[in-house]
Amino acid sequence: MTATMLGSVSIGAFDGVSLDMLIRQGFRPVPITRTQQVAPDVLLVELSPAEATASFPPGSHLEVAVPLPDGPAIRLYSLVTQVGAGEPTGPGEGSGVLRIAILREAAGRGGSAWLHEHLPTCTSLLVRGPRDTFGYRGDTPTFFVAGGIGITPITVMVAAAAEAGIDWHLLYVGRRLESMAFAEDLARTYGTDRVSIHTTAESGRPDVVAAVREWSAEVGAPVTVCTCGPVPLMRALDIGFADDPAITVISEDFDSDVSPPGSTAPGVVTTGSAARSPVLGSPSGTTSTASFRTADAANSPRTTASAGTDQPFVVELGDGSEVDVPPGCSIIEALGQAGIRTLSSCQKGTCGTCETVILDGEADHRDSVLSPEEHAAQETMMICVSRACGPRITLDL
Repeated sequence: MTATMLGSVSIGAFDGVSLDMLIRQGFRPVPITRTQQVAPDVLLVELSPAEATASFPPGSHLEVAVPLPDGPAIRLYSLVTQVGAGEPTGPGEGSGVLRIAILREAAGRGGSAWLHEHLPTCTSLLVRGPRDTFGYRGDTPTFFVAGGIGITPITVMVAAAAEAGIDWHLLYVGRRLESMAFAEDLARTYGTDRVSIHTTAESGRPDVVAAVREWSAEVGAPVTVCTCGPVPLMRALDIGFADDPAITVISEDFDSDVSPPGSTAPGVVTTGSAARSPVLGSPSGTTSTASFRTADAANSPRTTASAGTDQPFVVELGDGSEVDVPPGCSIIEALGQAGIRTLSSCQKGTCGTCETVILDGEADHRDSVLSPEEHAAQETMMICVSRACGPRITLDL
């Protein structure tokens, strides 16, 4: 089965155990219909699911399984709308084609490099989704701020805003124009009165807070800021409008293939982060050390999970086996040390990849993905950060 499933190296490169785990957890092979280089290090990939693609919310992403030498890795990539070929295609419209854009990470852990090297000859990918954890609402005037590959989810939001007829503006920041995927198409499609392209090589770092304030004053109404890109850019916006009730900031940051500090427990299938801003609740690119001007932005941490008290507890699995989870150790780490494979992405409680069904017991939820209502329902938990409320919890693993 592994060697012949759609004839794709991306499928055939998984061993049988890994492939079985991925299929059981909802990944499915989806045909690749086209790849296109849209910037020097950005590859656009079109996928055509066999099933009809239902409409998905702007900001949704796909989880992509990548067969790396040390085991399968999961990367999260925002869905991209088609820009520049006639009218922009909105969420879930048209032929049912799903599009993602993959940045090749120079300092990554191999996932994006593997995809760039092999996708042109692949016939399919193992994917899960679409899933929305961004939270775009589209009911108020919106200022979009994109940095680098963070433009990917913003393309769909811009198309939705234009279709809905709400007031909006896009500020797209990048190093050089030639490295900014979709920049010229966006400006040509929507006009330079709606789309501002800022290249830092020529103009330096923009004052994103001032840009939003100026546009908000022109609009004269409550404004939503949707931003995705380097952490310093989003942090500047979070801090700049923390005390402004007229401006709501929704942000999403990408560090999906950048090597994190520390080591990984054996058996843990890690992938990188697609982390949402913890203020508002989580798909792929890279963090940056670039600075964006606002008071104290560089000194304010971005945390996600709450800091509960770590007590030891036991995780019972679906087959009746048990794994001890000591203080200071996550469920995923404990499972890995016991030789049990799991899927994880951010390991910060922000992306949702490790969401696991609770069969019995209550979770001490510490994630930033599930809503308060979902926390109270105690149906699922993020096993990368959340713990058990009592001495025991049973999970569908």
